[in-house]
Amino acid sequence: MNNYLNVDELASYLRLSKSTIYKKVMNREIPFIKATGSLLFSRTSIDNWLESYSQPTVATEENHIHEFLKTKKV
Repeated sequence: MNNYLNVDELASYLRLSKSTIYKKVMNREIPFIKATGSLLFSRTSIDNWLESYSQPTVATEENHIHEFLKTKKV
């Protein structure tokens, strides 16, 4: 499996239009590599970028609150 995607492959992978991909590159909203005049996207970097938008579940948030409160007890 190739570790790098071109614009067409990334558009398909993210289910976005190529113009949206180009806009995100222009605005530096998405990680990219410009090599030999071509845009490439590391699959790992893209997956990490997507994960950065992940929202926690209610159970995860409740657990974080519970753990925080345990450390603050006097």
